Amino acid sequence: MSAGKLLAWRKNVGDTVSRGDIIADVETDKADIEVEVFATGVVEKLLVQPGEKVPVGTPLAIIREEGKPEAPRPPRAAAVEPAPPTFLPRAPVIPIRAPAGAPGRLRISPAARKLATDLGIDAASLAGTGPGGRITLDDVQRAAASAAPSAAPEAAPDRATRMRQVIAAAMARSKREIPHYYLSTTIDMSRALAWLTQENLKRSVEERLVYGVLLLKAVALALRHRT
Repeated sequence: MSAGKLLAWRKNVGDTVSRGDIIADVETDKADIEVEVFATGVVEKLLVQPGEKVPVGTPLAIIREEGKPEAPRPPRAAAVEPAPPTFLPRAPVIPIRAPAGAPGRLRISPAARKLATDLGIDAASLAGTGPGGRITLDDVQRAAASAAPSAAPEAAPDRATRMRQVIAAAMARSKREIPHYYLSTTIDMSRALAWLTQENLKRSVEERLVYGVLLLKAVALALRHRT
């Protein structure tokens, strides 16, 4: 993840906050999360507006910590350095609770919402098994799999297409989330290709060999050698 979108503020400028309070809701690639306050004080300034997408690590607000005075206003003809502001640190990903005033918002991760749309599944009809009842990718995939056997016989092509989409989504997910290790080697095929070229000169166009026969022959010889 490289960026997140601010969904809503729970606090306003001038509000008093305590360590552990939830100050905002942020949308990430996987789920909506709550931003927790790590200092006790007063919200002095909101730096990001709802609906704005910003890079990870961007300060969201300025909080004047408890016991620290406001930055003094410099008198005329005098330069006074203001006290450095305290920035709200980036909050860890924690389960979200439904924000007040937004009871109708569907709690579903962006990836799960996209998959449900692709598969033609009504996300509002799903029961979420994620934190706080959030609908996850697994919930959408289970709904697609359970819907396939109950479909009418004439819908078989649709079922097959839907299952392939679910399988493709699972494979794409494993590709994104599971570390992969790749191993390769270089083989000198010049002699084999030279033989193939000479052999095809003796054959008609319909009977010429393709490169795959060399690989099949190599595998067969390797298997015979192992046994």
